[in-house]
Amino acid sequence: MTPLRRAALLLWLLAALLAGLFWSLSAVRGVRAEFETGARILHRVLSQRSEPQEAVLVSLGALARAGVGEGALAQYAAALRAQYPQIVGVQRCRGRCLDLGPSGLTLPAARLTPDPAGLRWHPGAPTVYALARGEMRVWVDARRLLRPGDLPDPAAAFQVRRPGAGTVLLDTARLEPQPPLGAADRLLPVLGVRKVLGSAAQPFVFEGRRPLHWAELPLAGLAVFAALSGLAAALLVRLIEGREGARQAAREAERALQAERARAERAFHAVSEALIVTDAAGRVQLTNPAARALLGAGAEGGALEGRDVREVVRFQATLGQRPFDAPGFWRSPALAELPEGVTLLTPAGARLVEGALAPVLAPGHGGEAAQEGQAAQDEGRGPAGWVLVLRDVGPLRARVVAALEDGERRVREHAEMLAHATRLATLGEMGAGLAHELNQPLTAIVSHGQAALRLLEDPAQTGRARRSLEAVVTQARRAADIITHLRGFVQRAPTRAREVDVNQAAENALTLARPDLTRLGVRLETRLHPGPLRVQADPVHLEQVLLNLLRNAGDALAGAERPEIEVATARHGAEVRVTVRDHGEGLDAEVLSRLFTPFTTTKAGGLGLGLSLSQTLVQGMEGRLDGENHPAGGALFTVTLPLAVPQAREPAVAAARG
Repeated sequence: MTPLRRAALLLWLLAALLAGLFWSLSAVRGVRAEFETGARILHRVLSQRSEPQEAVLVSLGALARAGVGEGALAQYAAALRAQYPQIVGVQRCRGRCLDLGPSGLTLPAARLTPDPAGLRWHPGAPTVYALARGEMRVWVDARRLLRPGDLPDPAAAFQVRRPGAGTVLLDTARLEPQPPLGAADRLLPVLGVRKVLGSAAQPFVFEGRRPLHWAELPLAGLAVFAALSGLAAALLVRLIEGREGARQAAREAERALQAERARAERAFHAVSEALIVTDAAGRVQLTNPAARALLGAGAEGGALEGRDVREVVRFQATLGQRPFDAPGFWRSPALAELPEGVTLLTPAGARLVEGALAPVLAPGHGGEAAQEGQAAQDEGRGPAGWVLVLRDVGPLRARVVAALEDGERRVREHAEMLAHATRLATLGEMGAGLAHELNQPLTAIVSHGQAALRLLEDPAQTGRARRSLEAVVTQARRAADIITHLRGFVQRAPTRAREVDVNQAAENALTLARPDLTRLGVRLETRLHPGPLRVQADPVHLEQVLLNLLRNAGDALAGAERPEIEVATARHGAEVRVTVRDHGEGLDAEVLSRLFTPFTTTKAGGLGLGLSLSQTLVQGMEGRLDGENHPAGGALFTVTLPLAVPQAREPAVAAARG
């Protein structure tokens, strides 16, 4: 073997060894990062699921101190246990401990000595412990803190241990068995993590183990690289040993090979943004690994190709987001950017994204892209396809979680605001109705009392009668004054109208009503107008009316064969109509004749003020509310509002009013 070939062989072996070491370390780092991310997610999930029982304990303790009876406490505890399956029992301890409601196991009646962390452990069930505060005791089964769907990586195993004693309370291997570990895999290291749960009252130890497998190392790539690099080295040696011309050709071939290798490596390490290329019909043609990871398509490259891009990429606007015109975005002949605040719906959940859709023009057009797009549109030629670029705004999972928590907080505040407005408006309707009904008998009492005073002036023994009748007159006038003050107090404030998108208001009402309707098994079908529908209205009152109609429709579908609600928005001339239709039994003729009369209801325990209040609110926005039976069955309610004055005409209208 010549020195040149010996040097080439050594260099080839060194390159193959370094490449194998680099790729293997990269693969291990990737597995470690995925394992640590999954461990952080699972640790956060367990920490969050350990907090509700503390809130339940505080709530029960407050009710007990307020003097609430054990029957009411049992009902409250049963309602909370239905929401939190990890709570297996609730007790009230005064001398001996009394169970509040049935439990999944026998709970000890005697007081138990807490461990150093303040927890009390069940003597017969080692995974069941109790949190105690005052007289109340909440029993929790640690095995129910985790479900099979919560496991981030099937190859990893996690355990939750009792502090101090080290007893295993929760083992994910029992929920989802790990794949078998081969004899060769035992030679590889095992990744591990150890933390303490975030709950101060439940400081359990969280541990995780993740073995490595040879299948996760790029052995096939290393073999291909070794073969290609060995072939290149052999070819290079033969070219160097040849003639000068052959050596020059070998150098050119080496440069070409290096350039091709650089291009292949750049293609393999694609851009971090998700790229999706479609044809003229909107069918997906190409996707990069970042796009498949973002959309949850997995590693199979053909999972997205051939499908309509509007089926695999679904956007949704947040509550605080201005209206998003999805049809116009997908049909844009020029570069179109996603508005701020749009979320992408994926199997893993909603992700806040930003990006743009750029048309791919057919070959043979000169000029700039914007001019080409306009020219193609004028000539009736559509783009040859589109390139969709998406970027995950929250690369760190903590930012995504924070955004979701902020959205949930806004939804709760929105629901509380609507509930508060409903209570105030209902109080106003009740006060006005009671004032109208009670003023007539009070007036009659005053009239009859004054007449009796005049008739009893002459007869004897009228002193006591006179004093009694004077008291009647005095109290009647006092009652009339109270009713008058009550009517003035509940007088409704003027509507605060501003320009509102009816589609956005409908989306907000659907977001608030969807959890209750889903719990009742009701399916929602929406047909919203593709463009914005702007009206002059109070957004809170408009959402309150739509939410009331949705809840009434859900109540009407109890026991229906087709539990479905249809919600649609449309423009009719200078008006906007919002329709809510259910597939229930419809409205009786008697109820239909006095549908919007106060105190008219078909629900047990209802006040009959919801539709009357809704009609009053719609009329305050210069609109109308109609109710009827649909010809195909079920009830149909329609909210009609005038379109807002166009922006160009607003100064003239304002000047005319001034």
